[in-house]
Amino acid sequence: MKVFRTLLAKELKLYFFGTSFYMVSSVLSIGLFLLFRFTYPSEQINMEIAVSVLWSVHMISSLFSLIASQEWEWEANALRAVKLSGVEGYIVFLTKSIASIGSMFLLWILEFLVWMVLYGGDIFKPSTGGYSAGQMTAPLTNMIFQLLVCGMLASIGIALIGQITSVLALHSRFRHVLMFIVFFPISIPLMISASSYSRLAVQLKGWSAGLNFLSLEAAFCLFFTAAGVILYDYLWEE
Repeated sequence: MKVFRTLLAKELKLYFFGTSFYMVSSVLSIGLFLLFRFTYPSEQINMEIAVSVLWSVHMISSLFSLIASQEWEWEANALRAVKLSGVEGYIVFLTKSIASIGSMFLLWILEFLVWMVLYGGDIFKPSTGGYSAGQMTAPLTNMIFQLLVCGMLASIGIALIGQITSVLALHSRFRHVLMFIVFFPISIPLMISASSYSRLAVQLKGWSAGLNFLSLEAAFCLFFTAAGVILYDYLWEE
């Protein structure tokens, strides 16, 4: 447990204290939201566009954060140093994943707040779903919790994929390109599930309407957690 705590502390410092990865990702997210917001006139913004913008921004900023942190480790040979210390691969995978999950989820909360400020007024009008202005409070509160849960599961999946693809690209001369090439196809089912569930949540249809999409996200996270724990050490060696 001491080794686990030490490595986790190192990873948390990497994302939040020792570098500016989280700050730069946050600024990138806000900049992308502003760009998309002023690209579309208010009268053209609908639920489909708003949800697509939300997940596009989260994917881009999350991937930037993952690649930036991995680039630091690649350049500093940090993984090689950890490997020489004799630490088991699954411990490295779990600590790196936990730290990146925390970063991705905090980024999602920030993005969701900015998204609500910029797009909420155009999407959630008093007549949405047949509700009056006074009846909107409960459905909107429920929708916020739904999107937070959906974002948490998607952030877990993105972080897990990022750790696995980064170790796959570790020994390649074109690791930056390889990480992009491998990351996007693998993440497509996760993004489809997350965006589909988000659309149903924004339509105020309740938890049960898109439970199959939420279950698919959870299954995706469990699969890649198991894959990382089992295969990380082998991929590290290769």
